Amino acid sequence: MDFPWFDVQHIIVASLVMLRVGTMLILLPVLGHQLIPTQVKIGFIVMISLLIFPIVQDQVPTIPINPIVFAIIAMQEMLIAGALALFAQLIFASAQFAGQLMSFQMGMTVANVFDPVTRSQQSVISQLTITLAMLLWLVVGAHHMFIHALIDSFTLFPINHPWSFPAFLELTDAAALMFVLALKIAAPIMLLLTFVFIALGLVSRAVPQIQVFFVSFPLTIGLGLLTMALGMPGIIYLMNDSFITLSSQVHFFLRHLGGQ
Repeated sequence: MDFPWFDVQHIIVASLVMLRVGTMLILLPVLGHQLIPTQVKIGFIVMISLLIFPIVQDQVPTIPINPIVFAIIAMQEMLIAGALALFAQLIFASAQFAGQLMSFQMGMTVANVFDPVTRSQQSVISQLTITLAMLLWLVVGAHHMFIHALIDSFTLFPINHPWSFPAFLELTDAAALMFVLALKIAAPIMLLLTFVFIALGLVSRAVPQIQVFFVSFPLTIGLGLLTMALGMPGIIYLMNDSFITLSSQVHFFLRHLGGQ
């Protein structure tokens, strides 16, 4: 009796599908967070792989039964999945960088907490912006969009398909936009506190008796937090717009990567 599920080619293709799915889900924000149990991640990876495998099994050309060839294709699948997840991670990096800029400008760089994701000390404002980005990620439904992009990736860029390296310019553009987004988020606080520092410098020169160093701490922190609270709708709008445009960025990247 013939069991097609135990065909060697099917096993190889299923393994490659699981590699792409697993790598992307582990590297994605929120879905790959350390607080999510490992059993849930494994179950999610296996479930999506089983759903995708029947769709792509007939689209993959015959792969030679060779450990070296399999290792090269497996590495390619992991790199593609990592590149897709990087688009989302760059926005979270923007939120973290903007938080660091605001903390530095407000004089709160000493108030750090341990971040379990990066395993490093991060400022309180950075933790706030990252938490806000995670909530917006779920509200916008960006995780659903990435699951759809993952399914479409097997059509736009099949397994063992040759790469078109100019497509990686999409990644460099996304990395450049990371700094632009971070500066847009932190711009109001940086601009306001720059004028405050200039004013304090003039006051220090005009009235040397005033201890500007001690006055500046509560003033910059208070004005910074107030400005951040008033500018929260703008921060939410910028992050929301970035998450919405992710769909088109990932789609164009996959099309260009496949030479379309």
